[in-house]
Amino acid sequence: MNGLRRVLWKTIGQNLIRCSFHNSYRYRIFLLRCFGMRCGRAVRVRRSVRIDQPWNMTADDLSLFGDHVFINADQLISVGKRCVVSQHAMLITKGGDPKTRGKTDRTGGIIIEDDCWIATDILVMPDSHIEQGVVIGARGMVDGHLPKWSICTGEPAVSRGERILWGEAKGSNIEVIIPVKNEEINLPYTLESIYKWADKIWVVDSESTDKTREIAKKYGAEVIVQPWLGYAKQKNWALENLPIESDWVFILDADEVILPDLRDEMLKIASEPQDQNPISAYNINRYFIFLGKRIRHCGYYPSWNVRFFKRGVAKYEEREVHEHMIVDGQQGYLTGNMEHFDRRGLDIYIEKHNNYCMLEAKEILRESRSNDDPVGMTLFGSTIQRRRWIKRHIYPKLPARWLFRFLWMYILQFGFLDGRNGFRFCMFISSRELLISLKTTELLQEEQEAKQDAA
Repeated sequence: MNGLRRVLWKTIGQNLIRCSFHNSYRYRIFLLRCFGMRCGRAVRVRRSVRIDQPWNMTADDLSLFGDHVFINADQLISVGKRCVVSQHAMLITKGGDPKTRGKTDRTGGIIIEDDCWIATDILVMPDSHIEQGVVIGARGMVDGHLPKWSICTGEPAVSRGERILWGEAKGSNIEVIIPVKNEEINLPYTLESIYKWADKIWVVDSESTDKTREIAKKYGAEVIVQPWLGYAKQKNWALENLPIESDWVFILDADEVILPDLRDEMLKIASEPQDQNPISAYNINRYFIFLGKRIRHCGYYPSWNVRFFKRGVAKYEEREVHEHMIVDGQQGYLTGNMEHFDRRGLDIYIEKHNNYCMLEAKEILRESRSNDDPVGMTLFGSTIQRRRWIKRHIYPKLPARWLFRFLWMYILQFGFLDGRNGFRFCMFISSRELLISLKTTELLQEEQEAKQDAA
């Protein structure tokens, strides 16, 4: 039966469509339905369209197929409502695989959801899924999945920005600052969580040598190259020098993601008149991902830090590492969460923490000889004030600080509830304390030797 239908279509059906009058849309849809194609209301197919095996195809209401469109429907093709497939576009469900340069074939159906526009000379490969509202620029190739309400270009096409309909400009009143260096692995996840709603994204790049800047530009971020000044100084430089116009600012690391509940909470706050909100800055909570799993205890959750604040009211204390924000005004707390997940692997994570240990050792020595108190240390203050007071007055006097840190995290902070991964995490962090102690001792010895040489 299928063989007979294929012969009739190629010899009679396709020729009847090709020879029809230019505006005979209803006649062509009638012929296509006779051969099994499922067509919705007011579908328009030009007479130069070539469809192979139309019985495997569905076109929903108000969809349009332009001149010289070629559709190979060896497998199912579904085109949603109000879609436009422009001239010379090709939809194929069987063809050579680009990844093997055509040495092997690829097969698979095609799904195009509602309100999509497939521009001129587009090639849609087998097993592609184009979500609702996508616009694909001319002379590109679709190979896989494209997210909804995005504008896509390239070969293969990738999302370049959000498709905004008339009257739907972002207007979140929030700008995001992201300090980066060689973050091509983490950065796409970070930008994916913010590019659809942030008024502007500032990527402050410390002379990356990988594809960090290219990735940032693909998501519409503004890239500023600034040589590395230090953790606190780099962020303060951005706050002081970037032409930020929105009322609210968010500081985001390249290995962090803003989750939907936090996004919605911030958008609500930023939409209200600023002068009616007495809170100058908000503390944000975050989940820490270690070996692919969330740490929910161990003293790492909740983990509060000021990240979301009114423009011009906050800056970072001058500290080499683990710096905190100094806020002019009241602070509040949001219920939404971020997620901290460095996807570059454990080697990079260990290397980073080795650097943190040296910086922390230097800070311990500096603070032991200074009376600086930028955060207002007190045992009965905020979490940060209390933590800094204990670190300054009690923690240095404890013997075997690494063991105390492990017992604190694993027993007193219920790290055992995180299972085997919690034990591993507590061991890892406590080993960092041992490294800090050793590096502090090393720095003291170097100072002593330098004094002896000077004498």
